[in-house]
Amino acid sequence: MDVSDDAEAEAPARVLALILSADGTVSERALGLLDELGAFGLLGVSRSRFVELARDCSCRIDPGLCERSWLSDQDIACTEVLLDAVRQSGDRMLVCRLAAAAMEDDGLVTHGARLVFGHALAHWRIDLGRLPQASRRARAG
Repeated sequence: MDVSDDAEAEAPARVLALILSADGTVSERALGLLDELGAFGLLGVSRSRFVELARDCSCRIDPGLCERSWLSDQDIACTEVLLDAVRQSGDRMLVCRLAAAAMEDDGLVTHGARLVFGHALAHWRIDLGRLPQASRRARAG
Protein backbone atom coordinates (compact mmCIF):
# COMPACT_ATOMS: atom_id res chain seq x y z
CA MET A 1 0.00 0.00 0.00
CA ASP A 2 1.52 3.34 -1.00
CA VAL A 3 1.05 6.71 0.68
CA SER A 4 -2.06 7.60 -1.36
CA ASP A 5 -3.61 4.23 -0.46
CA ASP A 6 -2.87 4.94 3.22
CA ALA A 7 -4.48 8.36 2.94
CA GLU A 8 -7.56 6.87 1.29
CA ALA A 9 -7.82 4.13 3.92
CA GLU A 10 -7.57 6.72 6.70
CA ALA A 11 -10.01 9.17 5.08
CA PRO A 12 -13.04 8.18 7.21
CA ALA A 13 -10.99 8.43 10.42
CA ARG A 14 -9.57 11.76 9.30
CA VAL A 15 -13.06 13.22 8.72
CA LEU A 16 -14.31 12.02 12.11
CA ALA A 17 -11.17 13.48 13.69
CA LEU A 18 -11.82 16.77 11.87
CA ILE A 19 -15.41 16.93 13.12
CA LEU A 20 -14.59 16.10 16.73
CA SER A 21 -11.52 18.37 16.90
CA ALA A 22 -12.93 21.36 15.03
CA ASP A 23 -12.33 23.70 17.97
CA GLY A 24 -8.91 22.37 18.91
CA THR A 25 -9.04 18.99 20.64
CA VAL A 26 -11.06 15.80 21.00
CA SER A 27 -12.32 15.31 24.55
CA GLU A 28 -11.21 12.27 26.51
CA ARG A 29 -14.89 11.47 27.02
CA ALA A 30 -15.47 11.36 23.24
CA LEU A 31 -12.40 9.13 22.81
CA GLY A 32 -13.74 6.82 25.52
CA LEU A 33 -17.08 6.54 23.75
CA LEU A 34 -15.33 5.78 20.46
CA ASP A 35 -13.41 3.03 22.30
CA GLU A 36 -16.66 1.58 23.67
CA LEU A 37 -18.23 1.57 20.21
CA GLY A 38 -15.21 -0.16 18.68
CA ALA A 39 -14.86 2.84 16.38
CA PHE A 40 -11.11 2.68 15.94
CA GLY A 41 -11.31 -0.89 14.65
CA LEU A 42 -14.20 0.02 12.36
CA LEU A 43 -12.20 2.96 11.03
CA GLY A 44 -9.02 0.91 10.65
CA VAL A 45 -6.84 3.10 12.88
CA SER A 46 -5.51 2.83 16.39
CA ARG A 47 -6.64 5.23 19.10
CA SER A 48 -3.21 6.87 19.10
CA ARG A 49 -3.31 7.32 15.32
CA PHE A 50 -6.79 8.86 15.62
CA VAL A 51 -5.45 11.35 18.17
CA GLU A 52 -2.61 12.21 15.74
CA LEU A 53 -5.14 12.76 12.96
CA ALA A 54 -7.21 14.97 15.27
CA ARG A 55 -4.14 17.08 16.09
CA ASP A 56 -3.38 17.45 12.40
CA CYS A 57 -7.00 18.32 11.56
CA SER A 58 -7.34 20.86 14.36
CA CYS A 59 -4.55 22.85 12.71
CA ARG A 60 -6.51 22.98 9.44
CA ILE A 61 -9.57 24.81 10.76
CA ASP A 62 -9.52 28.52 11.55
CA PRO A 63 -9.13 28.93 15.32
CA GLY A 64 -11.80 31.65 15.21
CA LEU A 65 -14.42 29.08 14.23
CA CYS A 66 -15.84 28.90 17.73
CA GLU A 67 -16.45 32.65 17.66
CA ARG A 68 -18.72 32.69 14.61
CA SER A 69 -21.65 30.73 13.27
CA TRP A 70 -20.32 29.81 9.83
CA LEU A 71 -17.43 28.10 8.10
CA SER A 72 -15.12 30.40 6.18
CA ASP A 73 -14.46 29.78 2.50
CA GLN A 74 -11.03 28.44 3.47
CA ASP A 75 -12.57 26.10 6.10
CA ILE A 76 -15.09 24.84 3.54
CA ALA A 77 -12.41 24.20 0.92
CA CYS A 78 -10.21 22.32 3.39
CA THR A 79 -13.15 20.34 4.76
CA GLU A 80 -14.46 19.37 1.35
CA VAL A 81 -11.10 17.97 0.27
CA LEU A 82 -11.25 15.63 3.27
CA LEU A 83 -14.94 14.82 2.72
CA ASP A 84 -14.38 14.00 -0.95
CA ALA A 85 -11.63 11.54 0.02
CA VAL A 86 -14.30 9.33 1.66
CA ARG A 87 -15.69 7.69 -1.44
CA GLN A 88 -17.79 4.81 -0.12
CA SER A 89 -21.31 5.59 1.10
CA GLY A 90 -20.94 3.01 3.89
CA ASP A 91 -17.85 4.82 5.17
CA ARG A 92 -19.70 8.13 5.05
CA MET A 93 -22.59 6.69 7.04
CA LEU A 94 -20.17 5.21 9.57
CA VAL A 95 -18.46 8.56 10.10
CA CYS A 96 -21.80 10.32 10.55
CA ARG A 97 -23.14 7.66 12.93
CA LEU A 98 -20.02 7.86 15.08
CA ALA A 99 -19.98 11.66 15.05
CA ALA A 100 -23.67 11.79 16.00
CA ALA A 101 -23.12 9.30 18.82
CA ALA A 102 -20.19 11.30 20.18
CA MET A 103 -22.19 14.51 20.03
CA GLU A 104 -25.19 12.90 21.70
CA ASP A 105 -23.10 11.38 24.47
CA ASP A 106 -20.65 14.21 25.06
CA GLY A 107 -22.28 17.40 26.21
CA LEU A 108 -18.92 19.07 25.64
CA VAL A 109 -19.02 18.76 21.85
CA THR A 110 -18.33 22.21 20.54
CA HIS A 111 -20.11 24.61 18.27
CA GLY A 112 -17.34 24.16 15.68
CA ALA A 113 -17.81 20.39 15.68
CA ARG A 114 -21.52 20.87 15.04
CA LEU A 115 -20.77 23.26 12.15
CA VAL A 116 -18.35 20.84 10.49
CA PHE A 117 -20.71 17.89 11.09
CA GLY A 118 -23.61 19.81 9.56
CA HIS A 119 -21.47 20.63 6.55
CA ALA A 120 -20.48 16.97 6.16
CA LEU A 121 -24.13 15.88 6.27
CA ALA A 122 -25.09 18.47 3.65
CA HIS A 123 -22.07 17.76 1.42
CA TRP A 124 -22.75 14.02 1.49
CA ARG A 125 -26.54 14.55 1.30
CA ILE A 126 -27.20 12.50 4.43
CA ASP A 127 -30.35 13.09 6.45
CA LEU A 128 -29.49 13.03 10.15
CA GLY A 129 -32.96 11.67 10.95
CA ARG A 130 -32.29 8.59 8.83
CA LEU A 131 -28.96 7.65 10.40
CA PRO A 132 -28.95 4.34 12.25
CA GLN A 133 -27.85 4.82 15.85
CA ALA A 134 -24.26 4.12 16.89
CA SER A 135 -24.80 4.65 20.58
CA ARG A 136 -23.97 2.30 23.41
CA ARG A 137 -27.67 1.36 23.59
CA ALA A 138 -27.67 0.38 19.92
CA ARG A 139 -24.52 -1.68 20.34
CA ALA A 140 -25.91 -3.50 23.37
CA GLY A 141 -29.16 -4.34 21.60
